[in-house]
Amino acid sequence: MDTTFLAVLGASILAAGLPTAFYVLLIWWLDRYEKEPIGLLGVAFLWGAVPGIVIALLAELVLKVPISTLPAATANTLQIGLVAPVVEEVAKALALFGLFLAYRREFDGVLDGIVYGAVVGAGFALSENVLYFVDGFYDSGAAGWGVVVFLRAVVFGLNHAFFTSITGAGLGLIRHARSLLQRAGVPLLALVGAITFHGIHNFFALANARFCGSLLISFLSDWGGIAIIVVIAFLAARREGEWIVQELAEEVERGTISPQQYSIAASAGARWRARLQALGMGRGSWRRTGQLYQLASELAFQKHALRTWGDDGGAGFEIAALRTHIAAVRAALGEVVPSVQPVAQAPPRPQVFCTLCGHRLVPGDRFCRKCGAAVRESRS
Repeated sequence: MDTTFLAVLGASILAAGLPTAFYVLLIWWLDRYEKEPIGLLGVAFLWGAVPGIVIALLAELVLKVPISTLPAATANTLQIGLVAPVVEEVAKALALFGLFLAYRREFDGVLDGIVYGAVVGAGFALSENVLYFVDGFYDSGAAGWGVVVFLRAVVFGLNHAFFTSITGAGLGLIRHARSLLQRAGVPLLALVGAITFHGIHNFFALANARFCGSLLISFLSDWGGIAIIVVIAFLAARREGEWIVQELAEEVERGTISPQQYSIAASAGARWRARLQALGMGRGSWRRTGQLYQLASELAFQKHALRTWGDDGGAGFEIAALRTHIAAVRAALGEVVPSVQPVAQAPPRPQVFCTLCGHRLVPGDRFCRKCGAAVRESRS
C-alpha cells in the first residue's frame, strides 16, 4: 500500500480524533449531576462514526442520480444545501430514536437529549472529517490539508454535535409529553430545526466560492446556535440541581443519605472535591463515592417524575430500589447506615380517568395519553 496514503490517513485520523476527544469531554462535562452511562454514550458515538456515516453516504449516492440530470450548478447546490443536511440528520436521528425507545429512562429531560445528540454528532463528524482531510491533501497538497483541518476541526468542529443536539433536545422535551400531538410534533420540529441549521451552514459555505464572505453567515449561524444550546444546557443543569435540593431533603429525614451528603449532592463542585478526598483512601473509595452521588441524583429525578407525572413508568419501584442501592454503597464505604425511617406522606391525589377510554389521568393532563381525547375541566 502507498506509504504516502498511509501517512496522510494516519495524520488525518489524528487531526480529527484529538479535537473530537476534547469536544466529547466538553459535552460529557455539561451533564454535571447525573452522568449518562459510558456504554450508552459509546453506542451513540459509534453509531454516528460508522453506521450513521455509511447510511448517509449511500443515501446521498442514490439521491445524486436523479439530481445529476439538472444543470451542474443547480445539482451541486441541491446536493450540498438540501440533500446532504436531510440525509445526514435523519441518519444521525435514527440512533437517537433507537436509544430513546430502548432506554427511555435515561432521558430525564432536555439536557440528556442534548448530550446524546451531541455525542452522535461528534462520532459522525470524526469519520466525515477523516474523509475530507484525506481528500483535501490529494486535491490541494499539504497546505490545502492544513486549511481543511483548521476549518472543519476547529472553526466548525462542533457543527455536527450542535445540529444533532437539537434533535436530542426535542426527544428530551417529550420525556413526559402529555399529548399525542406533543409526542409526534416536538421531535419532528426539532429534526427540522437540525436540518435547517445544517442547510444554512452548507449553503453559505458553498456560496463562499462565488460570494466572498458568505462563509461568515455560516460561522454566525453555527456559533450562535451553539451558544443557545449551551445556555439551554446550563439552565437545564440548574433545574436539575433544584430537583436534587427539593427531592433529597426528605431522604435526610429517612436516613437514606446524611446531612453532609445532602449538601454535597446539591453541588457539582462539592461532588468532585468529595471524590478527590476519597481518592486518597483508594480507587474503590473514589468509584463508590461517585456512584453514591450518581444514585442520589437518579433518586431525586425519579422522585420528581413520580411527583409530577405519577407512577405510569414504575417510578415507585425504582425509587425503592435506589434507596436500597444507596444504603449498600454507603455500607461499602464503611459508614454505619441507620435504618431507613418512613416519613409522613402526603394524602394520595384522587384518581381521575378518561371518560372516553377509561385510561388513568395524571394532574395537568389536557389530553388522554392513550386515546388523545381532550380532558374536560369538569373531570375533577
